[in-house]
Amino acid sequence: MENIIDYIVRNKVFLIFSLVMIALGKVAGQSNHVTDTVAEEKLRVNASSATVFQWFRKIEEKKHIVLSYNSSVIDVSRTRRINFTGELTVKELLERILDEYEIRTIFIPPNKLVIQARELNEYYLNGTVFEEGSGERLYGAVVTLENRHGKQWYVISDENGGFKACLPEGKYTYNVSYMGYTPYSGQLDINQDRFVQAYLQPQLFEIDEIKVKSDRKVGELSELNPSNMLAFSGNDLFSQIWILPGVTSSLAGNNFQVDGGGNDENLFLLDGVPVYHPGHFNSLLPVFNGDAVKNIIFHKGFFPTRLEGRLSSVTEVNLKEGNKQEQAYTMTLDVPAASIVLEGPIVKDKLSYMVSGRRSWLDFFDKLFSEEEQLNHSSFDGNAKLSYSMSPVTSLHALVYVARDDYHLPLDEDVKESVLRWDNRVYQFSCRTRLGNVGSNISLFYSSHVNRASVDIIGFGEGGYVHSGIKSANLSTEFTYSVDRVYQARWGMKLSREIYDVAAFGEDTRTRHVPINQFSVFYDNSLHVTSRLSVQVGVHGVGYYPRRNPSYYSIQPRLSVKYFPGDKDLFYLNFSKMEQFYHCLKLNYWDLPTDFRMPSIGDYKPRTSEHYESGWKHFLDNGLIEVSAYYKTRRNLVALRPETYVEDDQWQEYIMTGKGDSYGIRFYFNGAWERWRMQVSYSYARSREWFDELAENGKMSSLQDIPHQDGIAISYRLGLHSLISAGGMLHSGKILEMDENFDPFPVPEFRTHRSPLNYRVDAGYSYRKSFGDKLLSLRFGLYNIIGNPSEEEILSYYSVHWKGHCLPYGSISFKF
Repeated sequence: MENIIDYIVRNKVFLIFSLVMIALGKVAGQSNHVTDTVAEEKLRVNASSATVFQWFRKIEEKKHIVLSYNSSVIDVSRTRRINFTGELTVKELLERILDEYEIRTIFIPPNKLVIQARELNEYYLNGTVFEEGSGERLYGAVVTLENRHGKQWYVISDENGGFKACLPEGKYTYNVSYMGYTPYSGQLDINQDRFVQAYLQPQLFEIDEIKVKSDRKVGELSELNPSNMLAFSGNDLFSQIWILPGVTSSLAGNNFQVDGGGNDENLFLLDGVPVYHPGHFNSLLPVFNGDAVKNIIFHKGFFPTRLEGRLSSVTEVNLKEGNKQEQAYTMTLDVPAASIVLEGPIVKDKLSYMVSGRRSWLDFFDKLFSEEEQLNHSSFDGNAKLSYSMSPVTSLHALVYVARDDYHLPLDEDVKESVLRWDNRVYQFSCRTRLGNVGSNISLFYSSHVNRASVDIIGFGEGGYVHSGIKSANLSTEFTYSVDRVYQARWGMKLSREIYDVAAFGEDTRTRHVPINQFSVFYDNSLHVTSRLSVQVGVHGVGYYPRRNPSYYSIQPRLSVKYFPGDKDLFYLNFSKMEQFYHCLKLNYWDLPTDFRMPSIGDYKPRTSEHYESGWKHFLDNGLIEVSAYYKTRRNLVALRPETYVEDDQWQEYIMTGKGDSYGIRFYFNGAWERWRMQVSYSYARSREWFDELAENGKMSSLQDIPHQDGIAISYRLGLHSLISAGGMLHSGKILEMDENFDPFPVPEFRTHRSPLNYRVDAGYSYRKSFGDKLLSLRFGLYNIIGNPSEEEILSYYSVHWKGHCLPYGSISFKF
């Protein structure tokens, strides 16, 4: 007993400490139990916005507790939106309110909840989007990142397929979607700077390529959206640009008019290089070989600041880079032409090539037809492209494009004389890269267009040829700088030297050369003011220096404001000033060197326009509704005088200058239901012009005045591999320049006569099936089952047709 007492005395300090720790452990256990109980208690939340302080007050009032926190760490004045209605635990609500912090809660009896917070570190996520199998870099892919609380971030891949996002540390689900490809998804743990690569699998049917994402953020990030980024493959009758409101076009994109503008007001860019006067004699033949095209981006209304040179539209066509994994070949035979595309790796995963060629073939059968039914024309184009991936963010590209259209007449059984020929050529070298927050694109290119015709055939002399054309050499640089997802700047410059070959005809047929130097710079800012408001503002400046003629300087501002009142609605306001330094008036349906082709020299000042537009988009679960209105000013327009017969190049006797405007309202619907898909467009648009020397005529309809325009396309999927489509258009007749005897109308009747209403109905069937790594595609149908298309369309189609100008259509394509 005595020994026990001595042991206790000697170790009393240890025993006291043990008893205290046991008691504290019980208290801590109770405290933890209480903490867990409070954190897991639920309260009702309605979707709304409030400051962090207001959310804290709401929790305190509903749960009768006091929240304790360090106001120097937590910004309580910041507004937070909870997109949820229902019950949440206190812990879940605090995590959503403080989603940019790592938090821990401790309950202190009787009614205090301590919030310990640490601001999350931010890291950069870089990546590149590729096509699976070929290694093709995809431009315009939408990358969605979502954290465990449901908060989402969006970015869009650039011209090099790259994207970049700044994210708080944490775990994310990311999805990558792109028109015509199966979406890609994966998981990410962001605890340091990361680099990812996404590979998307192509889908079989182009009809699925225009998918409208219902989330508003897609429209906020870029001008790329389903209403202007189009799938393009072969000779698809129902997914072309003409379905968009405000666009009047032949099927394959030739000679189209946008928002009341002329044919020459539309710029085509092939991998960023201007292609002057593209098109073919047969307007069912697409401008470029669809099997070699990666995507098409169509701009109208609002023009990105980097673009200039035309008033109505810019169409960006981007070619494939070539398969970097394996050799692939695509052969297509359709009614207008036959084509082949060869692509594959030279150095696997690094250096690839793509070569394509296409030629019309129905002219080989001219001998089987009567002289009235012969085609007498042929078309050829070819592309060659080398692409080298130095790294996932750096690539080099070299491009060659050639095209020729030839109209010939048989002199005897074996000899044909070329009477009209168009030639286009493009050569380009470019480098794209990204270093940190800065991306760059440097390009050196040369392009040319030559239009040649026999002078005796067109009635301006005997023997020889007259020609006109444009040659252009350019050096351009572009840079982008992005700060998180709040701000992005883009700037660049371009130096160019152009030589215009202007045809002189009449008693003396010759060509005069007009050299022009041009310098342009642009700067653009894109700012996300709030989560619901974004602004894009920029300016493009041009210095235009023709030899022995006055110089011109142009300042072209651009502005786009987008506001999202909710997750499914977008209101936008756009303004663009554009200037065009080239005038062209066609005297016939086909391009001729004797047409009025004139750079901005002498009395022909640059054409200018200011485009104002506002609209509303409503995102459906599987579609889109868009309504918009616009007004467009037009200055320094050129037109032929009334009662004019062009006999020589004395254009001052035939051409008058004036002003104009256009305005209209537009409607567009795009929807899908199970196997059905529909697109519908309508626009009411007016285009007017007025001239001082015809002041008594007032404001007259322009040649592009088409008040009513309707388009519709409906498709139904029959199964996994086939679908049927029907579509058509209806639009007001165009203004007539001549009467039925081909005589110009007198001054009082100038531009008062209109052709009848034009309409047509088409139908088609498509079948696509893969056999391992091989793909078979069949498509056939009928163009103009019923209708009365304009005479200019009928004249340029191939000679095989049925009663009422109903044309059979068919194609077969095999990729292996």
